[in-house]
Amino acid sequence: MYKVDMEQKSLEWLKARHGNVTGTSLGNALGTRVNQKTLMYSLIADRMTEVQMNELSTPAVDRGNELEPFAIRAASYEMALDFEETGLLLNDKYPRFSISPDGIFEEDGVITGGIETKCPNSKKHVQYLIRNEIPKEYLYQVKAPFIMSDDVTFWVFASFDDRNYERPLFVKTVTRDDFDDIEECREKLLKFLDEVNEGHMDLTF
Repeated sequence: MYKVDMEQKSLEWLKARHGNVTGTSLGNALGTRVNQKTLMYSLIADRMTEVQMNELSTPAVDRGNELEPFAIRAASYEMALDFEETGLLLNDKYPRFSISPDGIFEEDGVITGGIETKCPNSKKHVQYLIRNEIPKEYLYQVKAPFIMSDDVTFWVFASFDDRNYERPLFVKTVTRDDFDDIEECREKLLKFLDEVNEGHMDLTF
């Protein structure tokens, strides 16, 4: 696994991940046949069309972008770790699979960990605090780095709500031992990527 330095949300970044399976869509790529088909159509359509700069702009996304540096800073302080910003993570073993973590942790030039941050509404944040677990809707984003590389030993999920003056930060760390199906996920991912590539080629040749 290696990093590609570019600014997230930039046109360059959008183009680099356009038509790829990402951490966000990984759950559908490994999910039911219905979900796989829906994602496949979407990815092929992406590969056949131009990227749109405004496709990621919503009020919730904009708020998350504004608070993300504060979330990373708070989690870094809490865990006594320095997370580095990056654009994309790739592995040539899994072409057209890319992830864009909010931060990575390197040891001797090897990416061994990272962080995924969310800045939800206050009700959701309290829900995360009470349940004390990574929300199911974000589990594959945290699981994706372990699928991409054997070098990854830990990943952090952090929820940050600056409006909560008592508990603004929720942090949960997972390790490779928390997942017992990584190899199975890799096989399913490669099979799905092949299917998407074949479907695209059938339409262009």
